[in-house]
Amino acid sequence: MSEEIGKLLELQEKDRERYDLLTRLEQLKEEHLRIEQKLAEEQSAVEERCQQVKQLSHDSRGKNLEVDDVDTQIRNYQKRLDEGIISFKEMEALQAKIANQRNRIDEMEDNAIELMDMMEIAEAKLVEVERDLDEQKRCFASRSARISSQILEAKEKLESREQERAAIKDRFPAHLLSHYEGLHSQFDDPVVAIVNGLCSGCKLKLNSTTIERARTETEIVTCQNCSRILYIT
Repeated sequence: MSEEIGKLLELQEKDRERYDLLTRLEQLKEEHLRIEQKLAEEQSAVEERCQQVKQLSHDSRGKNLEVDDVDTQIRNYQKRLDEGIISFKEMEALQAKIANQRNRIDEMEDNAIELMDMMEIAEAKLVEVERDLDEQKRCFASRSARISSQILEAKEKLESREQERAAIKDRFPAHLLSHYEGLHSQFDDPVVAIVNGLCSGCKLKLNSTTIERARTETEIVTCQNCSRILYIT
């Protein structure tokens, strides 16, 4: 293997490491984003529960006030019956109103009790989801710290690989580096071995002239099919 091919393979390995690190970095960032989104969803669910409890509490207070108002009306009607001087027709009308309002208040009291029961269940569930959210926050904080550390480590490794790659690039003639970079924009493996008369990149058969030129190691030889740089181990 020629010195130039050796340098190209070294550069290709750095590019592969660089790609792996970039991929890993993106995966870590996506995982971190998913954690943040999941926590936001959990918080939103707790807020929704909290609003539900507030609404039930508001509805319950409103229903109790309605009960009090109807009860006051019944007392006023009854007072007029007991103390007022009214006609028989007015008395019948008041008695009908009292009966109607008592039926209404019974129904309203049932509704009020139902709302109170619903509120107690909602409050108990809210305590449960808030407790779960606190646990989730601790878990997410731990995972987030771990991922942040891994992201920092990946960035440091990536910076190191970039520096190593730059140092290797400085050792190449401009035309060869340009040729390699052009191939690398198309292939992850711009430099490949000849195996059993085939280009190990595109897997197509090479002609004997190409194989012989690669064997002499006097020049850079490329595949006539895919243009990858070839070498013989």
